[in-house]
Amino acid sequence: MSWDRFEFTEVAQCACGKGYVVRVAYTEYDDWNRSRSGIINEKIACENCRTQYHIEHVIRHYSCPSWESDGISDKAYLVPNSLTIPEQISEKHFSFNVEEEIVSIYSYDEIKATKADMMKNKYSTRLELKSSQRIVSIYEKRYKKKRLAPIIDMLCSIEQQYDKYEWTPEKIAAYRDAEKAKIRENEEKIANVIGQSILLEFRRASDDKT
Repeated sequence: MSWDRFEFTEVAQCACGKGYVVRVAYTEYDDWNRSRSGIINEKIACENCRTQYHIEHVIRHYSCPSWESDGISDKAYLVPNSLTIPEQISEKHFSFNVEEEIVSIYSYDEIKATKADMMKNKYSTRLELKSSQRIVSIYEKRYKKKRLAPIIDMLCSIEQQYDKYEWTPEKIAAYRDAEKAKIRENEEKIANVIGQSILLEFRRASDDKT
């Protein structure tokens, strides 16, 4: 599979309105008509604005079909030299093994009740608790098995050392609350700097022949 590349020049009016920001960019298309774009270089072609501003980008990712775009929103700003746009903070992704994942979802009492449900009903098709069914699903997803005997053994081990696990439901909830507050504060800082910056709206240069 090959990509055809087309390069072009774009311009955007600068902050003072007397000059331009010049960008050389490209778009590539593959045999399936998918596209991807990028920037080769960009510069402030205005003596006045060049001493007062610099260029920064705010990049956001969004979901879309791969044949429509690369799922990236890239906005460029002229930012006053005394400021900089903070980096975006994302929600932490935890990489748990099976035991850690179960402990992160269920309390000690829920795990104990789940173990009792499995010991009583003996087969995964007879389980009564939703927690039991979900734990079987988590185990099966990782090990491709859903026999209850090894799952019960695992729950016994978890029960015996539950206090040693770092991420319990309570700790996860507290972490997420603090994380949300931090993300919200950071987004406010980003919005504050953007509010003092100039959004660059690029258009194809009139003398561009591509």
